[in-house]
Amino acid sequence: MGEKYSDLEKLKNETLNCTMCGFCKNVCPVFLDVGWDTGSPRGRMTMAYGLITGELEPDDDLVNRIFQCTQCRDCWRRCPGKTKCPDVVLAARRELVRRGKTSASQMAVMQNIRNTGNIFADLEVEFPIQEGDAPLFIGCQHLSRTNSTKKNIRLLQSLGVSPRIVREVCCGFPLEVMGFEEEREKQVEKLKEAFPVNDNTILTFCPGCKVHLEKIFGREVRHVLQEINERLAPDKIAKPVNAKITYHDPCDLSRGAKTTKEPREILKKIGCEIIEMKHVKESSRCCGGGGGILTWDAAMSDRLGLARMEEAIATGAEMLVTACPTCEQSLKKAARAAADKSGAKPMPVYHIMDLLFRAVR
Repeated sequence: MGEKYSDLEKLKNETLNCTMCGFCKNVCPVFLDVGWDTGSPRGRMTMAYGLITGELEPDDDLVNRIFQCTQCRDCWRRCPGKTKCPDVVLAARRELVRRGKTSASQMAVMQNIRNTGNIFADLEVEFPIQEGDAPLFIGCQHLSRTNSTKKNIRLLQSLGVSPRIVREVCCGFPLEVMGFEEEREKQVEKLKEAFPVNDNTILTFCPGCKVHLEKIFGREVRHVLQEINERLAPDKIAKPVNAKITYHDPCDLSRGAKTTKEPREILKKIGCEIIEMKHVKESSRCCGGGGGILTWDAAMSDRLGLARMEEAIATGAEMLVTACPTCEQSLKKAARAAADKSGAKPMPVYHIMDLLFRAVR
């Protein structure tokens, strides 16, 4: 027996629950990219079991495969036995980080959050602080886009939402997916101090923040699109978009938050014709931006983004729309890569909130 992996030990039954059927393989973006079983969910379950029993040591290849997982959750959706492979991967990452198995780029993100309260180490973040009824958590990505965030807040106000905005800090979700559990726990305490909640519904712009905040506060957190869809009446549409678009479901919003209907209803309300990709809604494919892959394996992230972008281009739509700032960032980069490859112009990529602001009076 090797050294003890206490977090993984708690999930040993999950590793045994995997029947090695391989159903997960044809939906795993990493396996589809590398083609090796070690890059598949069942491969990671085998490696986790090997760590628990001491039959495997955490060499560089094993560590790489554990951290390449994008946490898209599609393996869990596909698994007949509903084996919690994403949870096993996170537990393995925590164990590996405790043993110093991480990367310089992920350490840098952790230190950014620890030292500045946001992933970008931005000491001059502009917080649009205001009193209101609904606690609104903006998130690191949206706070880095000052003008867009101001427009998004005005959009909510035009629909009758009164957001309360404070000087928030990162929710800790990036720390969780990268395996920095001790730092995550400290960050959650900072968050609870900086972001006091009341009895009103918590809102957020970010899909990943929504999922993580629900875990922290133990209550429903609404993505703003859920609120907007309920309030968006026909008389609010001043300038319909009138475009043929395809919509990319973010993993955290579709499989994580089970929110696929509201974005599509909103897009139709503002005059968009939706041309769906092959993999949509709960079976949407990762854009290459999730689970820490951006900071662990940038080359793989780019390949996954390009694969998703080519699927979008194949629809013949005029533009690609998504509801996650990280997806937007990854897919814009992929659009440029696809254009370089084909010689065509890059497919325009928009955040759904940008189209909404354009359409709503």
